[in-house]
This record gives sequence, C-alpha cells and structure tokens, in this order.
Amino acid sequence: MAEIRPFKGIFFNKEIIGDFSTVVAPPYDVIDNEEQKALLKESKYNVVRLDLPQGSPATKYNRARDTLNEWLNKGVLIREVEPAIYIYEQEYDYKGSHKRRVGFIALAKIEEFSSGKIKAHEKTLKGPKADRLQLLRACQTNLSQIFSLFSDPEQKVDKILQEHMLVPPKIDIVKAGISHRLWVLSNGEAINEIVKVMQNKPLFIADGHHRYETALNYRNEMRLITGNRSGEAPFDYIMMMFVNMDSDGLTILPTHRILKNLPKINYDKFKENLEQVFEIEPLSSIDQVISDLNNNLDHHAIGMYLGNGSFYMLKIKDEGKVIDLLDGSQSKAWKLLDVTILHQIIINRVLGFGGTNIESSIKFTTDEKEAVQLVDSGNYQMAFFLNPTKISSIKEIAGHGEIMPQKSTYFYPKLLSGLVFNKLEW
Repeated sequence: MAEIRPFKGIFFNKEIIGDFSTVVAPPYDVIDNEEQKALLKESKYNVVRLDLPQGSPATKYNRARDTLNEWLNKGVLIREVEPAIYIYEQEYDYKGSHKRRVGFIALAKIEEFSSGKIKAHEKTLKGPKADRLQLLRACQTNLSQIFSLFSDPEQKVDKILQEHMLVPPKIDIVKAGISHRLWVLSNGEAINEIVKVMQNKPLFIADGHHRYETALNYRNEMRLITGNRSGEAPFDYIMMMFVNMDSDGLTILPTHRILKNLPKINYDKFKENLEQVFEIEPLSSIDQVISDLNNNLDHHAIGMYLGNGSFYMLKIKDEGKVIDLLDGSQSKAWKLLDVTILHQIIINRVLGFGGTNIESSIKFTTDEKEAVQLVDSGNYQMAFFLNPTKISSIKEIAGHGEIMPQKSTYFYPKLLSGLVFNKLEW
C-alpha cells in the first residue's frame, strides 16, 4: 500500500556550520519560547529560523523562504546529487532501560485517508494547519519529517537497514542526552528491496498529523494551480520517517491534561456524578498517583488532582456502562480508551466542557509534576493523569478509520528537525 521513493536530501554543510548538534531542533510544536531562544543562540543556522520563523504573520513566512534560499545559495545547505534513503537511529535511556530505535527517511506518496493506505489516529486543529500551510507555500520544502509506523513482524526492512549501518554515519551527534545517527543509503538494490517490502503495508501516522494534512491540502491546491494530476509531481510526496511498530525501540509517554476556564464547579456534586461511573480512591501525592497508574497499565485508571493536595484515582466500575454511555457508532476499542473516557465522559459530560471552548483551555504535558504546579499556582483548576496509549490500540483504532482526541500519544524521543530537508522539485 505504501508508495515510497528515495530523494535528493538537502544537508547542512559541516564545513560551514561546524557542529551538527547546534543546527538541529525538536519538532516545532514542542518548542516553547525559552527553548526557541536557546536554539537561536546555539547557531545562526539553527533550523528554527526556518521551521519557527520570527516576525508578524505578514512577514515571517517570507523570511523563512528568504533564509532558506540564502543558505542554499551560499552553500550552507547542499543537496545530494543522487537520490537516496536515509537511515536514522536514536539511542536513549528510559526508566532504567537502554533503547535503540531505527527507521529510515524517504518520500511517501500522499494519500487521502479514505484510501486506507495512510491512517491517522489523532484529531487536528485548524490553527497549526493554517500556519504550516503558509510555511510550505513559502518554502516549498519539507523542513521536517512525518513520523510513521508500519508492521513488519519478520523485520525484513530492519535487517536491510542493519546491513548498511556498518560504515561511519554521515551525522553522529548527541542532543539532550540522546544519540542521533544518520546514514545515506544510495545502494539501488537495497532501496528497491525496501520499496518492494513496503508496497503491501499501510502506514500509521505516529507524529505529524498537522503536517501531513497540510501536505495533503497543499497537494490539492497545487493540482488546481498546475493542472498536474499525474500523481508523480514533487508535491504528491512528503518526507517521512518509517519505523517498524513490531520492533522493541518504541516508547510512548503518557500525555496528561490540565484544565482552566472551567464553569463554576461544585466539587461535591462533581465527585458524586463521577461515582456513577468510577470508583474514586483518595491518594496522598502525585507520586502515589503515578505509582498506581503504573500498577494499572492493563486496566482503566485515570489520576485526578483538584488542588490543595486533593489527589484521586478513578477506576471504571463497569465497561458495559461506559460503552452504553458512548452510544455512537465508534468501535469498542475507541470507547474504552482511557483518553476517550477522560474527554467524552469526564470533561464533556460531567464537567459539561468541550467543543471549541476546550482548545484554549487545556494544556498537555508529559511532566506530572508540572501539572501539579500549574494547578497549585492557580492558573489552572484541575489536572488529569493517564497511562500511555498502547501501540496495539493505535493500530486497531486507526485501522477502523477512527480518530482519537488530540495528543493521545507522545512518542519518545522526538525526531530531530534539520537532519535532512526535501525540496519539492525533482
């Protein structure tokens, strides 16, 4: 199902930029203002100057375009002569385990979700898509790669990649304690073998839903402008990272929710309503909440903090009642996701707070202590803590064509932006 192809990647010129670690950055949507300032100080060539351009909406996108063209003209960025795919390895430690995630970067043919070839699992927002579309129009370049998953239990692709990782990598850096290495694979026979293996595999978007939908919108726009509907124009493809979901290098972090701007709450009535669905257990600390969640990875458990040291664990009394409450046509797997239960039952029904109102009133974090601090500061009213979504759930729900609430998954570590770019031209 997946149609992939090699491309002529654009790389920073080491002779000019010096240390590759100073020009790369995390994905644009996880960079806050302080980190952006720090990245700008690391190098005058840091990728955030392109991916998060500064200035007003009327000028910043053209500034990114002009900066990109200047770097290309001055040789700060150099395009490869031959098409290739790029092997990307990350080594990291998480909770006492040493892990290694390996995948490859290539172009994927952009498909409508209705085709079933590429599957989304998270809801997107209009604002980020409008921002990314203006940036893509201006730069006509993929500045970062979408992160996708495919299923390969026999690890056919992984074995091919390993064979070509025996030589020194083109890029070998450490950023925030995580090792990042990238190899150029230009061997035509190996590329063709990977392309062949991938042909029968649907792709699941792990990270980059906004950028993928932006590329789809841009493709449709360019087809109207150019009249080229061949399916083989540069705008018909997008740069993507492909990782085998059956490998052991994947880590998904929980993404907690902190809420503000809630309607006036009677907390006794709120807990009384929750008790219709959940067993409510008072806890003494955030550490106890996280410990309890870790002990309930295979059960439905949601932590809650209402401020003033009031921690609770919510556990479903009856799965059947949850399914009955969520009486839509969605699958059982979707209805029984903890993140679905949180949003659909607790936030939407019990709190009576949802729809467009929530977009400006919810903050997402993987740091449970930050969530507690924000509630204690008075800037937010309550926090909810979740276990990470399982890979098997993502596969099943995306396979049904269903969409989870925004930020249902946080794949760790994030892919770096700035390792390689794709200019939308052959």
